Amino acid sequence: MKLTFYGGVREIGGNQILLEDKGTRVFLDFGKNYNEAGKYFEEFLQPRSVHGIKDYLELGLIPKIEGIYRKDLIEILKREEYDFYEYTSPKIDGVLLSHAHLDHAGYVSFLDEEIPVFCSEDTKLVLEVLSKIRPSKLENEIVEISFPRYEDDRRRRKIKRSFRIVKHCNNFKIKDLEICAIPIDHSVSGAVMFLIKGSRTILYSGDFRLSEIPNDKLNEICDFLRNQKINYFLCEGTRVLDNRSGSEEDIYKKVKEIVQKVKGLIVADYSLTDIKRFKTLYRVAKETERKLALPFNYFGFVYFLKEKGISDLEDLDLDNIVLYERKKSQYMRWEKELIQRYKNKLADSKEISKNKKDYFVILNYYQIQELIDLCPDKNSYFLRAITEPHNEEMEFSEQRLINWIKHFQMQGLNENGELERAHISGHISGEELREFIKKVNPDYIIPIHTEQPEKFRDLFQPDKVIIVQGKGCEVPLE
Repeated sequence: MKLTFYGGVREIGGNQILLEDKGTRVFLDFGKNYNEAGKYFEEFLQPRSVHGIKDYLELGLIPKIEGIYRKDLIEILKREEYDFYEYTSPKIDGVLLSHAHLDHAGYVSFLDEEIPVFCSEDTKLVLEVLSKIRPSKLENEIVEISFPRYEDDRRRRKIKRSFRIVKHCNNFKIKDLEICAIPIDHSVSGAVMFLIKGSRTILYSGDFRLSEIPNDKLNEICDFLRNQKINYFLCEGTRVLDNRSGSEEDIYKKVKEIVQKVKGLIVADYSLTDIKRFKTLYRVAKETERKLALPFNYFGFVYFLKEKGISDLEDLDLDNIVLYERKKSQYMRWEKELIQRYKNKLADSKEISKNKKDYFVILNYYQIQELIDLCPDKNSYFLRAITEPHNEEMEFSEQRLINWIKHFQMQGLNENGELERAHISGHISGEELREFIKKVNPDYIIPIHTEQPEKFRDLFQPDKVIIVQGKGCEVPLE
């Protein structure tokens, strides 16, 4: 058995890990690394889609290996005489997709559509809705491919990617590998760990946290994993240095306490795919007799998922939500669909600005200009319900957001002029990780999805921690 790390080591995100054993080859996720991509690109400087994957290959954002990419993208490289392999039928037997965040799923868009993607049903549903509400572009072809890419849009046809839905805790096989998907909690619905049995037994963590898992269920998971006698644990360590912990219930209490004191408009942001955070904010809005106003992308994400029957929204009544009808020069087809279907649930800026105390409005960073029309004042509050910035570009964005809040004299900044937060991470803390590793008791740990892999030696026996040095490294598992 051998692992080759093309992404996800000494970095957060971008997991692209190739597992080879007994003639079977599978990728553990195939994601986008935002920090690495950010070295070369920004909002208005993007990879050139007309060249397919050429820019990504040249800059080392995806691996230069044979038999994994789409035929039409290889054809573009061939026409441009770029030095790369000829197209062959897939030499990969599948992708084990842990969850729908793009740092794990984003570059699946480039893979041959015949390579099966194994994931939970909820992960597939999230990807389907995201493909609907996000702009049509090469990086948004995870679920459906616009083929062939080298033709004009009008001459392309839609091709569905091959997805295989895996049931929780039910074994399935990819050739000679026996695999089990174990449901785990993260800040997006449908996240799983993968237990893989071949020449050795591997546990691939994906991204996870423990704070939202009931104790009896957590003990059940830990007991099950311990009994599997795991040889190698590929373990995420996003917050290996951070021992802060908390729960979504803590967030609910904090947000409600804030909202109850605010006499004007409440404006908040949260990560689009975080259904737990949505449910928290919705609960507070309803209990404080405010309507939760969602712009098109947030409204569409929730309602389309509800219609598809995603488990996290099955029992939730959405009667207290309105669609914030932002003024736009052009509406997407799905936005027009929402306006037509939910005529009785529309609220524009005039309605909200006249009745500030009755609304709880969601706006993300790229929608903050709407404050001009919503007319918040010193009685209004901006609630930051999203992660703190973890790179320079995010710090610049946060400062711009602060400038908007100051301009309208809104509440929501502390005495140092920084944004107050109501947020818990989707990633396990360092101390919780120590306890989890102790309970699962693997033979070895391979840190992934972390900038501090050496710190795992403080959590486990130092000589049992395998540090992968960088991209392209091969690790034989003996």
